[in-house]
Amino acid sequence: MSINFNHTIIHVLDLSLHMPVLSTNLLVLSDETESFITKHLVKIFDNTASCRASFTENAELLQLLNTTLTKDSFYELSCSMANKYYRYMTEYGNIPAGDLIITHFTLNDEPFIAALKLNYKEAFTHHVETNSEGTTTKIIKHKGIFPSGSKQIEEGAIINLNNFEVVMLDQSKGNYLPLLFDCQTNLSVKETLQVVEKIAAEVIETHYDNQTEALSELKNNISVSLFETQTIPIQEVLQKTFGAHEDVYENCMEKLEEVGLKETTIEVSDTKLTNKFASHRLKTDTGIELKFPIPLFKNPDYIEFINNPDGTLSIMIKNISQITNK
Repeated sequence: MSINFNHTIIHVLDLSLHMPVLSTNLLVLSDETESFITKHLVKIFDNTASCRASFTENAELLQLLNTTLTKDSFYELSCSMANKYYRYMTEYGNIPAGDLIITHFTLNDEPFIAALKLNYKEAFTHHVETNSEGTTTKIIKHKGIFPSGSKQIEEGAIINLNNFEVVMLDQSKGNYLPLLFDCQTNLSVKETLQVVEKIAAEVIETHYDNQTEALSELKNNISVSLFETQTIPIQEVLQKTFGAHEDVYENCMEKLEEVGLKETTIEVSDTKLTNKFASHRLKTDTGIELKFPIPLFKNPDYIEFINNPDGTLSIMIKNISQITNK
């Protein structure tokens, strides 16, 4: 992902200071800081918890964005956004302190504005004190450390300035960003999958005696689609899962429509989510837990489910040449 930064600034949103600390100068980006900001932007674009959003007709921010962004107008926009963030922080009370990075950048020749809120983390570091008696090095707990490395940014929004489409990530307790940006949000990839799985499981529980096999079939169809296309076409996956049972498929689609699920195809770029559907976990009422690779789960040469006359279920695992303790 090649990003070219035009203007970037950082404002301090620390409630203990009782007012936002607004920078008067733009941030001078080094290679390291560019890389740092880029990584967080990529995480918002690729995060399965991020959702698509659109501004309401009278959104305050939309009026500010609908102008040519010069250095001066960018600065005014950043201060307006920082003040609005801080006002929400004081009113809602459960929004953590952090620094707000506002950046104007281009990606694939398209202009974007992003707001990244970097919530403070506590970490130990050293502190050197020098006086007339010499130098003393102490260990202190620093309360203003930014998330980095494997730490995910929790709050951010990226706005396409050509069409004003928004990619929003809000994993805060208050889930306040849609209100702050005056946006209407769609379900994220993660939320959409959770809805599909939940409703499919409810339908399977109602219509199938062997629920384990049906749920495995659903996971297998999702896994195959992800492997081949990095997408999940919901209708196609459900049709494959329920096969000739047209009434079951229709029932599932009706329930999805009732909860307002509009997406017909889910695009997935997160490998973690892809890996989730590569295996199937089972836990029995006797406390035994099993994890099967999805392709083997359907193969009777390796795994067989046996319905016993007394109503219990047996699982036979076949063709094992070696067992490793873990």
